[in-house]
Amino acid sequence: MEGVTVGPLRRNGYGLFELLVAVSICGLLVALLLPAAQKVRTAAARLSCQSSMRQVVIATHNYEATTGTLPPAFQKRAVGVSEPHLQWPLLIAPYLELEANRRQAQEDFGRSEDPFLPSPHRGLHQPLKPFICPADTRVAVPWEVTFRYSLARPRPVQMTQRIALNSYLGNAGKLSKQRDGVIVAEGGVTWVGITDGTSNTLAFGERPPPTSLLHGWLYVGWGVGGFGTLDSVIGVADLNPFKRGAPEVRCGPGPFPYRQPELNTQPDCALFQFWSLHTGGANFAFADGSVRFLTYSANEVLPALATRAGGEVASLD
Repeated sequence: MEGVTVGPLRRNGYGLFELLVAVSICGLLVALLLPAAQKVRTAAARLSCQSSMRQVVIATHNYEATTGTLPPAFQKRAVGVSEPHLQWPLLIAPYLELEANRRQAQEDFGRSEDPFLPSPHRGLHQPLKPFICPADTRVAVPWEVTFRYSLARPRPVQMTQRIALNSYLGNAGKLSKQRDGVIVAEGGVTWVGITDGTSNTLAFGERPPPTSLLHGWLYVGWGVGGFGTLDSVIGVADLNPFKRGAPEVRCGPGPFPYRQPELNTQPDCALFQFWSLHTGGANFAFADGSVRFLTYSANEVLPALATRAGGEVASLD
């Protein structure tokens, strides 16, 4: 075409300054959104934990309706007991749609009453969803735990087993050995026997397994002192049951208040109390089937909530 002058082509684009501004804005947006996303995840974990605890306490109601009593902390070794040391989570498993796991335990105990020897029971290393709080990712998988085993053996042996864990412990009362709570050694408690009122009595609470992973097992346990203490149940005013030579002696004699524990300490003294990885407190299931989040300011009223027939006046208002 005549009379038309074609000049150099110009490309539209971003300069360095515009690019830096865009990157800065994106970084600011990410910085603003990350805390919000973390809060959403934290709230979701807390709600999921509450839902699981509600399933557990309702299953316990169904167990009591069927058997006439609440489950014991664990089944003690005695004449006529075919599954010694099986703990309350597996006892209520059929009421949590975990009938297959309960039958599996019966089969394995039928093969050997010793859960570890000559070969470990399958349930030892199987996490079960209703007993997992998502705030503690450790509980979702089994862990290799090394421990000294002396149960029904002439001499202790050291062994390493894959062990599934439990996020929740039963409320044994003020003191585990006094068995004045709801889930206690030997069992025998009924809802009718909770004269303090089911809405004012704790049934279960959160207690993440300690860093040693020697307590808080899901399948079997016997507890320090033989009351299920620290393994399947805990008392809110329990004293330190460990003897001289155990590292836990350095935690002091107790009792241990309900509070945000000092983490990353040696030994892990948080194993002696209810607490959680949620911020500010922990979830508790009450005997009436409700689940409530109690802040650490509830420390003073927790002993009254722990007993089933202590006659104390307890208010969370």
